[in-house]
Amino acid sequence: MSYAAAYPAPATPPPAPPAPPAPPAGLSAASVPKILLGLGATCLLVAAVIFLAVAWSWLGVGGRTAVLLGLTVTTALAGQWLARRDLGVAAEALTTVALGLVVLDMVGARHALWIDVPADDSFLALLGGALLTVSLVLCASSTRLVAPQVAAPLGLGLAVIGVGVTTEHAQVVATVAVLAFTALAMLARVVRLAVLPWTAGVGGSLSYLVLLDLAVVDAAEHPTVHELWVDGHGVGMLVVCALILLPWAMVRGARSGAGEVRQLVCAASVSGLTWTVAVPVLDESLTTITLAAAAATTLWALVSAAAPPRWYAVPRVPLAGSALVLFPAPLGLAATAMVNLFSVAEPFTAAAAVRLDPATPLAHPLLLSLGVAVAVLAAALTLPRTRMLAWASGAALGGTVLLTAALYPLPLWVFVAVLGPLGVVVALPSAVLTLLVLAEIVLVAAALLLRRVAPAEPVAAMVLPLAVAALLWTGGHVLEVSFDVRSLVTLSTLALLAIAVPRLELEVCAAFAVALSSVAGVDAAADPSVSAAIHLTLAGAAVTTTALVHRDHRQLAWLGGLLLAAATWVRLYDVGVQAPEAYTLPTAVALVLVGVYRLQQDFDADTTTTLLPGLVLATVPSLLWALVDPVSLRAALLGAGCLVLLLSGAALRWSAPVVVGGLVGAVLVLRELAPYAAQTPQWMLIGAAGTVLVGAGVTWEARLRDLRRAAGYLGRLR
Repeated sequence: MSYAAAYPAPATPPPAPPAPPAPPAGLSAASVPKILLGLGATCLLVAAVIFLAVAWSWLGVGGRTAVLLGLTVTTALAGQWLARRDLGVAAEALTTVALGLVVLDMVGARHALWIDVPADDSFLALLGGALLTVSLVLCASSTRLVAPQVAAPLGLGLAVIGVGVTTEHAQVVATVAVLAFTALAMLARVVRLAVLPWTAGVGGSLSYLVLLDLAVVDAAEHPTVHELWVDGHGVGMLVVCALILLPWAMVRGARSGAGEVRQLVCAASVSGLTWTVAVPVLDESLTTITLAAAAATTLWALVSAAAPPRWYAVPRVPLAGSALVLFPAPLGLAATAMVNLFSVAEPFTAAAAVRLDPATPLAHPLLLSLGVAVAVLAAALTLPRTRMLAWASGAALGGTVLLTAALYPLPLWVFVAVLGPLGVVVALPSAVLTLLVLAEIVLVAAALLLRRVAPAEPVAAMVLPLAVAALLWTGGHVLEVSFDVRSLVTLSTLALLAIAVPRLELEVCAAFAVALSSVAGVDAAADPSVSAAIHLTLAGAAVTTTALVHRDHRQLAWLGGLLLAAATWVRLYDVGVQAPEAYTLPTAVALVLVGVYRLQQDFDADTTTTLLPGLVLATVPSLLWALVDPVSLRAALLGAGCLVLLLSGAALRWSAPVVVGGLVGAVLVLRELAPYAAQTPQWMLIGAAGTVLVGAGVTWEARLRDLRRAAGYLGRLR
């Protein structure tokens, strides 16, 4: 077997597919004829205008008639012929020219006095009728042409405008226009035209908006019952409400969205009827308007509850409109009540028997309760009956009663009593009332904590210390106690509370309240330094006690010690002590004693974590001062202390005293040597440097030798 047979050559990979052709640059093929035909149609229309302006004078009557009619008929027939041969763009262009020539024909005929219509409005109506007629004829001949489907509604609109200018019954003309456009749209649907229903719909919508404006203005300018229904100024709104139902007739049976369209037009119709009936009331006072809106809201809420599901939206639209008219008066009264309730006096300036000083309400005060009651009734009749709705309705009714009472000059304590713990903000004008509310909050929070009500227990733990602090400060205001005394009482009380109830939420809020209280008390004290020392001492004692009483709070002992040390430092600074040992040694001794106790209790504990912090605090601050003045009693005592640490640490085999004593003592000895090192000859420094370098080189080489020996030994192993 040959090599080629045994190892055949690899198959040639298939060629890569050709790259897709690049998109053509420039205009597409379909755009070119559109541009050309559009320019051509424009040129033809411009030429026709120039012909009317220039050549009209030297043509006879027969020539003028032949030219105008010939051009119009020719372009129209050419457009039809092109449409039948699927040349749509060309057909649209020539049909557009034909329609433009129709307009020019009418203008030229008027100038030639063939049409004896001197008034512009009458000529406009005639022009619109001619354009509409020709457009409909062209649509009937070719249903695919778009230009006549756009021109037909334009012609109808011109005819309507021309007729409307010459008559005083504008609402009648607008009504006829809406009906005419609707008929045109329905005719287009019968003939199966695609564009005309939409263009006719646009014209009908514009006509309907004009009719709506005329009818609303007419009804608003004649708001009495006699003018509306006897003199007939409300008939226009009835027609508006009837015509809005026309889309119902145009939507076929079970088509998609037919039900929504019918609900929409019915809702709009009944909303218009509701407004029309309420027009005589809109010119009355705010109280009368609100009462009428309440009646309408109640009526439509009842209808909504009784309406079948497939017509759910019809009564809800006028219900929403009636509610919008109902709400302004109750909202304004509620705002007035809130202002009355919260603007009685400045905080802590009024007596406990202070009364509200209500402002003049915008409407009758009872409309507030009436409006909310009607809204609750409507919600109950139209919304799903859930527990949340029931709670919201009850809260709304209760709040409404309270706000309605705030519109009258009642005593402030009435509202405080009704609100209970929630009335703390309302009670602020009176210190006595505020004190009573805070006492109630404290009792409620304490009861929840004692009974261990699971959902409310964390909130009660956060509220209780804050409420206690506010209670103590408010009581101090009533008893005229100074700020620093209040802060000390607050600190002591909250400290005892935190020790008794060791909850994280309570302790954090208590610390926050104590911080705010202490800042205010120290700042207002006669001697801030003494006051700060006392506050720090009490706080440190409280934190330390917490750490000792509660096993899981042991880490707080460090914070307590720091606070106690800070209190000592404040007093030392106040009396002018500047030596660092007075600030550091007490704390350092305490830390060392705690560390020694820990070593005796736990044989696995190391001296680094137990003794090192205290030893560093005892030596380093003194070392910093000794470096500045090396020949001093402090330096001698520090050196002796370092020697004691070295000897005792070595004897007890404790690393921390040896490390601290050795390092601090070495630094101190070097500092003592510094004045004399400057007088040492340079050759000694160079020699010392050489010695160090030689020693390092020897050590490096010895290690390399040991490494080679180890490698040779491993290589001889079998």
